[in-house]
Amino acid sequence: MRAKVISFVQMKGGAGKTTLCANIASTLSDKSKVLMIDTDHPQSSLETWYRVRDEQYLIENMDIVSAKNLAHLQKQVRENTDLYDYILIDGHPRITNLTRAVVLLSDVALIPLSPSPIEVWSTKHLAEIVDEAKQLNSNLEARICWNRYRVRTNSADNVVANAKQELGVDDLPTKLGNRVAYLDSFAEGLTVAEWHDPAAKLEIWSLTSNIERLASQLPKSRLKTESQVDKFAKGK
Repeated sequence: MRAKVISFVQMKGGAGKTTLCANIASTLSDKSKVLMIDTDHPQSSLETWYRVRDEQYLIENMDIVSAKNLAHLQKQVRENTDLYDYILIDGHPRITNLTRAVVLLSDVALIPLSPSPIEVWSTKHLAEIVDEAKQLNSNLEARICWNRYRVRTNSADNVVANAKQELGVDDLPTKLGNRVAYLDSFAEGLTVAEWHDPAAKLEIWSLTSNIERLASQLPKSRLKTESQVDKFAKGK
């Protein structure tokens, strides 16, 4: 059975997609074999996190590769799809041909989003690309992943209620709070599961369960051909 491809895509930098990718990958690796693909060059924060982690700790069931261009991305996904249970792709923080390809290659496209009207507005173009991809990949599932959520505030609740309608994308039930644990643990090559914030640990565990459940419900499908991905990446 081929790996489930899960991407973290957002055209706005600083949305938390890399931190989410690392935490979800690590949690999944407790029971599954996971490959991460870092496409966010030249920043490459995910690779840096992995190197810091690898220098201090034993890493099991989790590997990382990079993809600096479309051809390399296609190669990494296709060569590894039968070797892992999950392939997690950290997308580029801009809409490029690589971003479009990541969406089309995904089984699940996760869109990290803070509950701010400005962030919702800036995500509309990405939501349109997801809609385009669904025309070719009918099994593609996209979900908003709420990050830096302010609990029990009317403004956040209103943004959440409006965002799903404006973007045409459903959200995952678990919302991540605005916690320093995510950034602090990441800087040390760790995850919040290994940090001293029990609320953050519970959030990531719950969010990972949401993602696993969604992925397990997807029908078996083949990856789109290289030519299909190339054509979509170029917007043709």
